[in-house]
Amino acid sequence: MLPDHWSTEGRIAGLKQLDQYDWDIVIIGGGISGAGLLFEASRRGYKALLLEKDDFASGSSSQSSKLVHGGIRYLTSGQFTLTREAVKARERLCQQLPGLVNHLPMIMPHYHERPPRRASFRLLMWCYDALAGKKLHRNLSTEEMQQNVPLLRNQGCYAATEFKDALTDDARLTLRVLLEANQLGGTAYNYSKVERVENTGKDYQVYIQAEHFGALHVNCRQVIHATGAWTQTPGDELVPYQVRPLRGSHLLFSAEKLPLEKGVCLFHPSDQRLMFALPWMGYTLVGTTDLDHMESLDNDVRIQPDEQAYIYKALHYYFPGASLTYDDCISAWSGVRPVLSDPSDDGLRPSDVAREHKIWRYQGQLYLCGGKLTTFQVMAKDAIDQLDFQPLNSIPKPWPELGANTRNQGSLPVPEALIQLYGADADQLNEVEPALEKIPETPHYWAELHWALRYLAISHLDDLLIRRTRIGLFFSDGGEHLIPELKTLCEEYLNWTEQQFEKEWDRYQTLHKRFYQPYR
Repeated sequence: MLPDHWSTEGRIAGLKQLDQYDWDIVIIGGGISGAGLLFEASRRGYKALLLEKDDFASGSSSQSSKLVHGGIRYLTSGQFTLTREAVKARERLCQQLPGLVNHLPMIMPHYHERPPRRASFRLLMWCYDALAGKKLHRNLSTEEMQQNVPLLRNQGCYAATEFKDALTDDARLTLRVLLEANQLGGTAYNYSKVERVENTGKDYQVYIQAEHFGALHVNCRQVIHATGAWTQTPGDELVPYQVRPLRGSHLLFSAEKLPLEKGVCLFHPSDQRLMFALPWMGYTLVGTTDLDHMESLDNDVRIQPDEQAYIYKALHYYFPGASLTYDDCISAWSGVRPVLSDPSDDGLRPSDVAREHKIWRYQGQLYLCGGKLTTFQVMAKDAIDQLDFQPLNSIPKPWPELGANTRNQGSLPVPEALIQLYGADADQLNEVEPALEKIPETPHYWAELHWALRYLAISHLDDLLIRRTRIGLFFSDGGEHLIPELKTLCEEYLNWTEQQFEKEWDRYQTLHKRFYQPYR
């Protein structure tokens, strides 16, 4: 059951009716944390509304490393509780959403005179696997390593270890969670900015400015803020920790220039920070940096020249045979991690700051911040557990699980990859426009553009080309050769005139050049 209010016509009709409902919860923020909250609240029977000022997953939840991981680094620093929580959350997601969250074999090479030593790392892996409740690592010879990653540096390498974490499309994961929340009664709107919240004494009035609609307000019993690195408490001086935004940047290459069948862990040759190279959606993703983000978060986040040089230094050291130049990089992106720190963390390197989530109240409103993509379900549960009232139409346990919706077999065959990405909605979407042909040089079907424009809350081209699909990341020019097809589709589904399309294309190109193109 796709959201009626995510279509062009349905959005306006839905916004007109918002103030007619008595909402239990209003969630501010449409990233993975907010989506998790909406699902958790909806599966318990709360009437919940999510509001996002930009597009769903337009912040860090579409610009992460794409890893769903337990966190080897956290284990080495003694954060056993966080690692155990993350490993269990990773395994749970792999079971709930196979095809969208998949185990990924990772290779850790062992070099003379460089960390990590084979014996110590394998001991770490036994602990890592014990937390998962299954053995997921094995020893590799250098010959086996070279067969898996032929371009990886072999000079000084005496062994390797293979283990498993998991990989996803973070923006698609966020959207999938929102869609499943909708099937349970949850409601979500993008491009709906919360201007202010007023406490009336008996409830909250939430004042909203919605794009292409205007001002409105709704009433609710509880407000929950889930705005990640953008979290601000009016009384920050009363909160015992502060948001420390940490920027992580990534580069994308063609699989021809840097072929990988499995992920590779890398310790940077300069500062021994853990990095990775991953096969992702038919391309190769390399990252990540970990720096204090000192610029204003009012501006979108982009990779800096020194970060790009830092990643290339690691690539030149570990993949000398690839001979990578700046011109080989197709796209780049940066996300800001919402890490919480207290005064005692001031002297710590960004990579050493703990990643636990925190929940606090201020003037009755709840704030959820910190944590990581992997643990979004744990974070949502902890936050909803804080509510001091029960829903009017409470759902008895066991509550529905993420991914539990059974698929209704349609009359047309659906590619397995799309079943995993779109879940129970795949058949309905495929009836609208059958998935028969892929867009060249991408993993996406032409049909996915039809589906997104008709049903998936598209207001701008970057919604379509950066988040509902990843087409904009796979072409250095953002996909200019697709303009004729895109123009026709936007006219059909969004009723755009040629002038509107040109305006939107200019907007998209500006965003793409500024935030998704590397330095040449």
